[in-house]
Amino acid sequence: MKKFRIGMIGAGKIAEVLHIPNVLNSDLAELVAISDPNADRLQYITKKFSLTNVKVFRDYKDIVNGDLVDAVIVAVPNHLHASVSIDALEHGKHVLVEKPMATNSIEANRMVESARKSGKVLMVNLSQRFFPHNQKAREIIQSGMIGEIRLVKAVFGHSGPENWTQNVGWFFDKDKAAFGALGDLGVHKIDLIRYITGLEIEECVALTATLEKNANVEDIANGVMRLSNGALATLDANWITKGLEENYVAIYGENGTLKVGQTDPTKIDLYMVKPIAYHGEIVLKPLFTNEDPYWKLPVADHFIKVCLGLEKPIIRPEDGSISIRIIEKFIESNRLQKVVKIND
Repeated sequence: MKKFRIGMIGAGKIAEVLHIPNVLNSDLAELVAISDPNADRLQYITKKFSLTNVKVFRDYKDIVNGDLVDAVIVAVPNHLHASVSIDALEHGKHVLVEKPMATNSIEANRMVESARKSGKVLMVNLSQRFFPHNQKAREIIQSGMIGEIRLVKAVFGHSGPENWTQNVGWFFDKDKAAFGALGDLGVHKIDLIRYITGLEIEECVALTATLEKNANVEDIANGVMRLSNGALATLDANWITKGLEENYVAIYGENGTLKVGQTDPTKIDLYMVKPIAYHGEIVLKPLFTNEDPYWKLPVADHFIKVCLGLEKPIIRPEDGSISIRIIEKFIESNRLQKVVKIND
């Protein structure tokens, strides 16, 4: 069977630890091209993965023009997500794009519309949907076990992107990143609140600040959201957490409480009061930590199968645009110092 042909646009850290190894390990696809304007980075990546049969370009247009690939993975600085993705879609290529999907709602909606017109798959790498812990939590919530949701607490914090990748400058530049910790970390938890609970976020009030980084984007953001059933949710996204990474969700229902990775990254804790008092643990092996050289998340594998019609997408293009809209509203709330509605 002819393999599905993938082009990698961007050779940064996320391409190195997630996308490239996932495609190379796929039985259904092959990596046929990679582009990055940084020649040194291209040389490093091609040597590390022994990409002797992969075409290398400095300009991504050499990948999307013509019939070289069936799909592309877009992992470039945030301000390029929309233009590169739309260009690829208009050239008849399926697109998996890194989060945040775009730098504003207008761009995100243009991407969604471009995918609709082209008939091609557009998927945003909202990767926490693929964590076994989060999928199991969603299953438990949907079963009705803990009853009506009353409160959700979501936290994602670490010491900042400079401790993960050398190419860090654009993360701190609003013109290139648009958002700080909200777009880097908060976007995952905003999406996860919707994914696990099945509820929509209707309004929010938020504060943001830049306390430590030499940046013109926020390095810390806190917000409270009202969900579509009247419940509240809180979000803490920051780049100021030292000595550990916090990455968890706690969900409080009328019959019990579900904590995903709060007490231990391998565990889901389930506390029940109805029908009986109960504390149980579900132990699942984490797929990776930031220290791991290869993240074994099946993002590319799922994307490829969706493109081939073998699976239905668990991430719609609209999920990416909704997350952008909510992040914008966090920033608007901080500016206006008041509660704002998401769809106003």
